[in-house]
Amino acid sequence: MNIEEEIVKKLETLSIREILGYAIASEEDAEKFYSELATKLGGLLKEFFIQLSTAERGHRDILLKIYKSKFGDENYPIPEGIPFAETTTEVKTVRNLIEAMKIALTNERTAERVYKYLAEKMPEHREIFKFLATQERGHYESLRAHKEFLEDVVEGKPEYIEAPPTYISSQLEILFGPEYRGAR
Repeated sequence: MNIEEEIVKKLETLSIREILGYAIASEEDAEKFYSELATKLGGLLKEFFIQLSTAERGHRDILLKIYKSKFGDENYPIPEGIPFAETTTEVKTVRNLIEAMKIALTNERTAERVYKYLAEKMPEHREIFKFLATQERGHYESLRAHKEFLEDVVEGKPEYIEAPPTYISSQLEILFGPEYRGAR
């Protein structure tokens, strides 16, 4: 059983309060993770991770509102023994960045499944959970495309794969530098 399946199975045994608590804490973790990745990059890749971080913060805010409306406070429980995928890697090389993106893919897919599950269990909030699931699917697809691009760029180039993540950002900026950014 992969980590995604393991997390979903554990969550299905919990109360709605605990699942919402996990989802809130997971969004906070994802926001921090993407924000941290952004600090290790420049240019277009940095912007990409800043956008993901901002979206995760928005998801957290939505979940907190739902939690408060249902339970009357914001003191959500965080179930023990269920990991947050993003916190498990350190990014010092492009190889690490690609690995971090693979972990983020698992988390985005897990989040999508959690929101689909919550849409079934909390019909009064079905549409917002379906929206959040769609957002997570979009994050997954964007991350997958970026990961595949980086894998293609570094294939057969050991000087790229072991370079700091800023190296790949600077290479992209050379290709798509100020003229590109100013064309927006």
